[in-house]
Amino acid sequence: MAQPYGSRYEIVDKIARGGMADVYRAHDLLLDRPVALKVLFAELSTSETFVERFRREATAAANLAHPNIVSVYDWGREESTYFIVMELIDGETLGSLIHRRGQLEFDYAAAIAADVASALNYANRHGVVHRDVKPGNVLIAEDGHVKVTDFGIARAQTAHEDLTQTGSVMGTATYISPEQAEGRQLDGRSDLYSLGVVLYEMIAGEPPFTGDSTVSVALKQVKEQPPRLATLRPDVPKPLEDIVAKAMRKDPEARYDTAQDFRADLLRFIQRRPVEASREGAGAMVGGPATEAISGLALSSQATEAIPSEFRNSTATIPRVPADKQRKRDNRGTIIAIIAAVLVLAAFIGIFALVRGNFFGNSTPAVATVALPNVVGSSVSQAGRSLTSKGLTYKVTYKKSSTVPQNTVISQTPSAGTSVNKGSSVGLIVSSGPAPVTVPNVVNQTVGNAESQLVPLGFSVATTYVNSSKPNGTVTKQTPSAGVKAAPGSTVTLTVSNGPATVAVPNVVGQPLAQAANTLGTAGLQLGNVSYQSSDTVPNGSVISTNPVSGTQVAPNTSVDVVVSSGSATTTTTSSTTTTTSTPPPPS
Repeated sequence: MAQPYGSRYEIVDKIARGGMADVYRAHDLLLDRPVALKVLFAELSTSETFVERFRREATAAANLAHPNIVSVYDWGREESTYFIVMELIDGETLGSLIHRRGQLEFDYAAAIAADVASALNYANRHGVVHRDVKPGNVLIAEDGHVKVTDFGIARAQTAHEDLTQTGSVMGTATYISPEQAEGRQLDGRSDLYSLGVVLYEMIAGEPPFTGDSTVSVALKQVKEQPPRLATLRPDVPKPLEDIVAKAMRKDPEARYDTAQDFRADLLRFIQRRPVEASREGAGAMVGGPATEAISGLALSSQATEAIPSEFRNSTATIPRVPADKQRKRDNRGTIIAIIAAVLVLAAFIGIFALVRGNFFGNSTPAVATVALPNVVGSSVSQAGRSLTSKGLTYKVTYKKSSTVPQNTVISQTPSAGTSVNKGSSVGLIVSSGPAPVTVPNVVNQTVGNAESQLVPLGFSVATTYVNSSKPNGTVTKQTPSAGVKAAPGSTVTLTVSNGPATVAVPNVVGQPLAQAANTLGTAGLQLGNVSYQSSDTVPNGSVISTNPVSGTQVAPNTSVDVVVSSGSATTTTTSSTTTTTSTPPPPS
């Protein structure tokens, strides 16, 4: 059997092979638990770039404690290579799921994307941009739980160093954002674009852009609009198509501001409530009418290439109008003159008929009538302007509505198209918005559970993070407080624990090593280096001392080194020499 990695992690079997490492199912001999062991290819361990990527994955993920992010427990070097120890997830990747099942159910795809967005929101709030969101980095556990993994090329938003070669960027071309493909500065909205591509693939069964090379695919991410989802899957709900379109907008400013906003819209879709993306008309951004109109000009490839890339989706070079059409234009002046003459003649005949009627004794003047315009769905101010322009008055009655936005006309009396006399009054039923909803109590719950309660009720959720003695990710305060009635659409602000700023090193002296490791883990600390020393007072295998010593205030996740007893020293006496030997440490 191979020597355990770090004298602690024993390989059980191989799980997968990635682009830079093998992943194994392993057993943690110290804590007696299954783990995933990721081992960098030996041939890459001599590359500073790949070693740095490996180190970055370990440090980035180890500092992100979230239910939808794979936990990283440890990392180190073993002979000629490096390894990372992670939480073991029994299941499959999202990429494998799509390959096996093809197009996923709409609600299922939205739910997976919502969980990924929750993980990205947490990472982005902690200053980390993943930069490689793709189906292969999303794990679906056997119980359906979604986990994001592989922060190998993640970096802090404020960091200026990059793991690239000159003139190149790192990422997966099929899912890379336009700004990442161009090597521009990134923030969390780049991850949202990639998640939009992943959601597109879950719905369509295939990614939006493919090509013969990674370069050609990356160029499409920058320059081309993807095919509309409705062309690949006609039954896709329009709100879901709008959500994907908003996430995949080329301009980061036009996407969702945060992953939380993206998640909230996905949850609204699942709850069959109006989504923000539809109100903004996001659907037109992905293969929408403007794109179709330009493609309908049937420009030659040379003409298309002549259009600057930054304008290719808005302004097109239209071919010169043929000469025969120009001659037709020259006749338009004559045609317009004839039409004007006909209109003047018609007006003259109308005036003559009116005068003639009055002349022959018809003393009752004709009452002017108008056809009622349709103002249902308009704002009350727009409806008022439309009616008064027709010489009509109106009366407004307000009514609560959970489906029609506030100050929007629900119905009108008489109905649109009815002929009424000028000066008539039109009755308008206008929405005063939904009835207030009681804010539930979400204090002491995880932020994910809190969102799952608040969003279906129509609330928007804002979060602020503070250091607290409560567990990481726990809601410590909410505004408005529980029991208050608030209008759907209003914002509930959650104060969420980031964990304590510092923790005290617990006293583990005298505890067996395994128990000490568990005590440190419960306190939010990690077991560091383990060394052995003989002792006449501390039992074999128990802790003699720690560094830092117990009671010291340290940052969460700090490693605590321990010295463990190897038992009492044994003394052998000869005629001229006294030799002292120590009992060797127990096998690890």
